[in-house]
Formats: sequence, C-alpha cells, structure tokens
Amino acid sequence: MPPSRLQPALTRRLLLVLVTSLSLLSFDFGSRMFTTNDEARFPLLARDILTHGHWILPRLNGVPHLDKPPLLAWLIALASWPGAAVTQASAAVPSLLAALGVILSTFWIAWRLFGADAAPIAGLVSITMYGVLTLARAPIPDMTFCAELTAAMAAYVAAELGRRQAWLIAFYALVGLAVWTKGPAGLLPLAVVLLDTITTHGWAGPARLASAPGLLLLGGLLVPWWALAFAVAGGERFWIDVARNDWLLWYVPTGAWSWRVITEAVSQAFTVLLPWSLLLPVVCWWAAHAPDPGARRRLRLVLLWLGTTFVLVALSHQQRMRYYLPLCPVTALLIAGWGAGLTWRRRTMVFASVWVVSATGLSLWIALAGARANAVTGLPAIVRELRNTQAPVYAVEVPELVFAFYLERPVLLLSSPRDLSPRARGGGYLIIANRVLPALPAALPIRLLATGLVNQRPVSVFAIGGGSIAGGT
Repeated sequence: MPPSRLQPALTRRLLLVLVTSLSLLSFDFGSRMFTTNDEARFPLLARDILTHGHWILPRLNGVPHLDKPPLLAWLIALASWPGAAVTQASAAVPSLLAALGVILSTFWIAWRLFGADAAPIAGLVSITMYGVLTLARAPIPDMTFCAELTAAMAAYVAAELGRRQAWLIAFYALVGLAVWTKGPAGLLPLAVVLLDTITTHGWAGPARLASAPGLLLLGGLLVPWWALAFAVAGGERFWIDVARNDWLLWYVPTGAWSWRVITEAVSQAFTVLLPWSLLLPVVCWWAAHAPDPGARRRLRLVLLWLGTTFVLVALSHQQRMRYYLPLCPVTALLIAGWGAGLTWRRRTMVFASVWVVSATGLSLWIALAGARANAVTGLPAIVRELRNTQAPVYAVEVPELVFAFYLERPVLLLSSPRDLSPRARGGGYLIIANRVLPALPAALPIRLLATGLVNQRPVSVFAIGGGSIAGGT
C-alpha cells in the first residue's frame, strides 16, 4: 500500500486532473434546455423551496413529493440561493460538483490500490466517459448518487485495506446520504462490501463491518425520511404508492425473462462507459489473471464492485443508461491499474493521445448535440405564447413538468383528452401530443395557437373556449 498521505508531486497531479476536468465540464454548462420531466423535477422542487420555504417536503403542483428523498432539491436550492432563482445553470451545479467528487474519489482509490502512476489515469479516464461527461450537466440525482457511492467505497478501502476502522463511520454516513439522494438504491455499497468480506474472510467476514457509531448514524439518516413519508402519505398510500410502487417494484424484476434483458443491460453499460468500454474485456481478463499475489486482494475487490453493481442494476425492473453510471469510476480503476502496469516505452504518449482524442470527440459531440436540440425544440415559442396568461394550463401526453418550469406556474397533467371536457367552460390552454389529437372531443371549443417539437415529439398548443382568454396571442 502507498503512504497514507498524498505526496506533493501527486497533489500537483490531482490539481491538474481537477482543473482539466472542470474545463471539460464547464464549456457549455447550463446551455441546454430541459426536455424531460426527469430533468425538470428537482429544479421545480428547489424552486418550491426558495419560493414557499418547503424545505422538509418540497412540493410539485402543491403536492408533497415522496417518490425520491429531497437531498438533490436541497442542493439545487442552495446553489440557486445567491441568484434567488432556479435556472438551467444553477440547477446543474450540484451535478457538476458531484462529478468532481467522483474524479477525486476515483483518483484516491486508484492511488491506494495501484500506486501513484495509476491515480491520474483513473481520474482522467473517468472524466472522459460518456456517462460522466453528459450527466454532470443534468439536474438529476444520478451524478450526486454516483459521487456518494464512490466516496463510500473510498471509505471502505481506507477501513478494510488501510486497517483504519474509524472510516466505517464515514462509509455508513455516505450510504445514508446515497439513500437520501435516490432511495433504497443507495444501499448498493452494502451489498458490495458484504460480498467482499465474505469472499476474503469467510462467513465471519461481515463482522469486520461492525461499527456502532456508523450503524447508529445510518439508522439516524434512514428512519426520519421513511417516518416522514409514512406520516404524510398515510399508512395505505405509503405502503402501496411509495414503498411498493416506487421503492420495491421499480427495482425488483417482473415479467417474463428473455435474452433481451441481458442484451439491453450490456448495451446500456457499454454506452455509459464509452469510449473506454472497448477496453473493459481486456482489463477484466488482466485483473482475473493477475500474477502478483499481493495485487489479487485489491483486484478482487474492484472486480466484485464492478460485477455486483452491474448485476443488481441489470436485474432492476426499470432500465435507463444513467442507472449504470456507478460503473464509470470502478471501470476507470481497472483501466488505471492495468495501464500503470504496462511496460511499453511510449505508454504515456499513447495514453495521452487516446485521451485527447476521447476528450475532444466527446466534447464536440455534446456541444453539437446540445446546440441541435436547442435549435429544433419548440419550447421557446410555446413559452412565449403562454407566459403572460393567467388561465389554467392543461397537458396531455407531454412532459408537463418541463412546461411548468419554463412557464413558472403549475401545469395540470390529464390522463386523457376526454378529461378536458368538464374543464372547457372555464377556459384555459391545452398542450397536447399530436399523436393523441384524434382523441380530442369533437365539440371541444379550441383554437390552435402554436406547434413545435418537444423532446423530438410534435406537440400542439390550443386555447380553450374562444379568443377571450388567448391573452398571449
């Protein structure tokens, strides 16, 4: 194991990695408009905190949000506090800082496991993975969640391999914060370390994880949120809507098994790790056949971390590319350990060339994709049409939270076009996906105001009840 403190030369490398990472993360920061409910949800919760002071249980359209704990909403509110408003840029600040946290933790773990040469490789590889470079710009919980998981594993490395049991307190605290970010998925590091201790020390191994202060701290972090959600939702709604639907069925696999389960999981993981996923088979083979007995313990931990994370996410009922983001730091560790051990004469030049091509290619792609998405979206035109109106706004089959964010007012989601008929007499506006236009009641008094693309899907905006309410036209 390397010395317990970073040496000055390695500290300079760390600063260089962080500065380089910050430049890659900030070149077009906050420029891309939100197009999905997932992107708009936590900025809206943060706005509710700043506007109405609902810190404990922020609300969406006046309803307490219980699907996810509010930690990210708090962070966005704090980032937006100096400007007194939640913007596209301020909403993404926590994700940017979390990405730097991922890089810092990955750098430190690589140094502790594989030495000083591996640390900068791990940091630079992680920042040029597709998942990290894109999700660091998104106001969703995944990057914060990944930072907490990676930091928790860093604390475990310090406790288990560094024989400093006090770090278990930090480990359990970070697991608790991960739960406050994304719910039960935050318990993932517990599965990793349980498997690692059992594999290494036998069935008595988990006893090494005992830490009374740490476990008390974890319980103190978990119980308040669950108790608060139970108190607000009520017994039946809590167990059905929150515990069962949002916390259990979201993760537990359901339905018939097929080969598509495996292929989709591999495809999502491959994408989030690009371009470095091309090296994953090579470094996994290297790690599994390491000749050095001293390195086998450390490599086994990294492989268990990688495999456990992939399997648990792949078995989840819901599949999204961003759910595989926690694979990025552990894959970077494997690549760093492998790369630092190479004896090529021009190893540094080869790595630098590959890294520059990767960083340049991904940055250009992100910039062009963001500019293209902003150019084709119809959001600005729709917002201009409705911004100065006071009548209610209804939505059918469109991301209503996106419109609520940019209009700075509630947008009521209807389950079907037929639900609009009882509300037509009161007037208002309707934002509806074009694909369900045929289902609109024929006698509904509406007038077309605007059309456009939102999240690459055509939508239309109608005034309901005649011209007297169409104040934006």
